[in-house]
Amino acid sequence: MRKIGVVSIIFVALVSGQLVGQSRAANQQRVQRVKESTVRILVNGNPAGTGFAVAKDLVATDFHVVQQVTAAAGGKTQVTYGSKIEVQLSDGRLLAATPHPSVLGSGLQTAIGNDVALLTVPTKDLRPLKLGRFSDVSEGDPVYLAGYPLGVEQVVVATGMLSTKWKMGGYLGQGSSRDVAWLDITMNGGNSGGPVLLMGKNPSSDVVVGIANFNLNPFAQAAKEFADVATAFPGNVVIMGVDFKRFSTLIGAALASQSHGVGGCIAIDSVRLPKP
Repeated sequence: MRKIGVVSIIFVALVSGQLVGQSRAANQQRVQRVKESTVRILVNGNPAGTGFAVAKDLVATDFHVVQQVTAAAGGKTQVTYGSKIEVQLSDGRLLAATPHPSVLGSGLQTAIGNDVALLTVPTKDLRPLKLGRFSDVSEGDPVYLAGYPLGVEQVVVATGMLSTKWKMGGYLGQGSSRDVAWLDITMNGGNSGGPVLLMGKNPSSDVVVGIANFNLNPFAQAAKEFADVATAFPGNVVIMGVDFKRFSTLIGAALASQSHGVGGCIAIDSVRLPKP
């Protein structure tokens, strides 16, 4: 009996090790696949956020990643696209990007309200991710996202779960309500526009269910407001040899870029691909 028990234990250990190996291999496939499809977005030469391939020549992202706000007549503001938008592929290529016709003209208000933009790039070799629907994911499901947080030049992949689904108003007060979700996952500035994928039984069954969109970080916001007050204070304030204004500005900027809160995504359903 004892020998049979030892054999059984060894057998179970071998099977468990095999399953762990399969899980590791699957996760490696996931990371490689999503990295190849995720792009870094620059506006006027500066890192602005993340996007991902939805067709061989189309990239989806948040509208606020590529937006440009300018003063208009009558004290109003005009919201449109940045004058110079570029996407950097995972292989390092930097390509000019232009808003797709579907998100221009009459489609601009819809793009603003949904906070979703489609960009055309001069290539036909992007690797589009498989798009699902927001209804595919439920609260508690495992998800992962990819992006370029904090201005880094390499794709960062993080895993977590979808916490809560609800509806919120349209971006900048435009449009109707949108389906959104809180995510128990690490997100920072720069993740906006990146894909949020539902983890399926295997990498080939993973689908995009959302787009990284917002981050609630009250502590960082308070630190930034404190830095703004310190910066506006006239003259220099030096305490024990420390430049108080500069110190406050540096701390505020650092905390504002870090994830001490929770991040959220908008539903992938807002991405409406043009018909071929």
